[in-house]
Amino acid sequence: MSGDAIRLTLGDWQWNAAVIGFVNIVGEKNVHIIDDTVEFAAEILDGFEEKYFDYLIRTYEKTLSWYKIVSFKDKLDDYEESDFESFDLKALQSLNTYIKDVKRYTKSNSYKAAYELIDSDMDMLSLEKQLTTIKEPKGQQLFEVDKNRVIAEVKQVFVILRHIIDYCDSVDGKRYIGAKNVIYNKVIERAWGGVSFQNPQTKEKDCYVDYRTYFVDALTDYLKSDKRKYRYHCFVCDKPIKDLKSNLSFLNKSGFDVEKKSSHVWNFQNDIAICPVCKLIYTCLPAGMIYIYDRGIYVNANIRLQDALNINYKIKREILSLPERGMRSVYHALVGALHEKENNTAKYELADVQIVRYENESYRFNLLSRKMLETIVASEQELNSLIKTAFSENGVSVQIYDEVIVRIFSSQNLFTLIHRMLHYKLSDSSKCYFNGAHVNHILKINQRIYPSLGGVKMEKNRERVQETIDLVKNAKAAGYYLRGEYTDKGSSNKLPGICYRLLNALKTSNTDMFMDVTLNCYLYVKSQVPKVITDVLGQEKSFNTMGYAFVAGLIDAQDTNENKKIKGEGK
Repeated sequence: MSGDAIRLTLGDWQWNAAVIGFVNIVGEKNVHIIDDTVEFAAEILDGFEEKYFDYLIRTYEKTLSWYKIVSFKDKLDDYEESDFESFDLKALQSLNTYIKDVKRYTKSNSYKAAYELIDSDMDMLSLEKQLTTIKEPKGQQLFEVDKNRVIAEVKQVFVILRHIIDYCDSVDGKRYIGAKNVIYNKVIERAWGGVSFQNPQTKEKDCYVDYRTYFVDALTDYLKSDKRKYRYHCFVCDKPIKDLKSNLSFLNKSGFDVEKKSSHVWNFQNDIAICPVCKLIYTCLPAGMIYIYDRGIYVNANIRLQDALNINYKIKREILSLPERGMRSVYHALVGALHEKENNTAKYELADVQIVRYENESYRFNLLSRKMLETIVASEQELNSLIKTAFSENGVSVQIYDEVIVRIFSSQNLFTLIHRMLHYKLSDSSKCYFNGAHVNHILKINQRIYPSLGGVKMEKNRERVQETIDLVKNAKAAGYYLRGEYTDKGSSNKLPGICYRLLNALKTSNTDMFMDVTLNCYLYVKSQVPKVITDVLGQEKSFNTMGYAFVAGLIDAQDTNENKKIKGEGK
């Protein structure tokens, strides 16, 4: 800090994400960025609590329950303007689903807390009780017969819905209900808690006032105080502080309660405390790291602050602009941002930066090396084909795209993933939303990962990639034609057992077992063993690639109707 100016310098990932969040909140035009530092005037903190909530509400607006309520207004207008001509049974079912959601939201505790702060005479809880679903006729024909009765009830419901929407869409409605949403909608609570409005015992009902009092006013008082007699120093910025009462315990998944867990510090004597400036900056973490439902991501580019702003803005824009927001969009947005480079000289400027992921209520870290970037950039087409693929494992949907990206980040080969995919394809293909072409694409990506694992050295990259494409193509064709010969002999029922034995051989890298099963198969159909199988004997990685492509060819005809709709994505 110099005079009335405050200077922040990049450090560890969590502090960096918080600094980026602060800049996002106040705006780049109101700060001065030089390399890895940002400087701003203390006056920018005036009304900071308003800027804080306003940014979070605007950023996460379409993920909020508040938005789900008010965005239905356009449909109400459309139906009324057309005199309900297009209103059918499907529209009634959609309306009833919306009514159930509105009733659930409006009587929740967070909404009730917001009503006390909104200056309005409208009784929302009374409106919620008046709002009821409409009885649905059984079938479109019965709906047409009973349409007059249904439309009459719909019009009555629309009157109540308009009162609720107008209430929520008012200035105070958006201000307070939106604030409650970002607090409890897995945004702020993912980053920090236990203090200010996140403290269950707080006496202040207005979250804006609570935030200003606890963070902004404390910072203002600190800047005006005489620090010459302060004995301690801030753990983050090393500025003098009066005592050690303000610590990092409010940060979720990283801070700890120094009174309950004194063993976390040297000699059981806590010396970890932060100044009010750093404490306020840390509250900006949800504005820097992108949280979406139960996931989050941040790219810790810590050489130049402007680079960190740019790449994380692109990721945020991609994630929050997609119609389907969730886990899949997090990784897709990250890869999309990495691909968004205009020329080769800038393509790898993000090499050797840290990727921070929030998953399963914990933070996970990967180093984005140049090798990973090269693999991701070279595999753009194959990765795009995997976006909508998935399979069910123990009742949980596994997104194949995400599994591949995580393994690239961790420099792991993809054979274990391919094995799982083919295993579940054999077990219950109705719960597998992929086909053989997707397996082939993963095998091609896998071949590109080998150089970073110390495997095959790709001296002539283009020639080596082409060899892999030919190997996968020919091996899958061999499996496809062998399956055809078994079908012609009326022995297709034997294929699942054969595939299981081949997968077990590949999983244990047992070349002899694989060849025994394969030779027996070709002896049974009285055909010659294809050259693609024998040519890779003695080459472990290439043999596994060939083996899984071969098994994929054997299985592929067993695709269900559910998978036919995604076959085109694998081409």
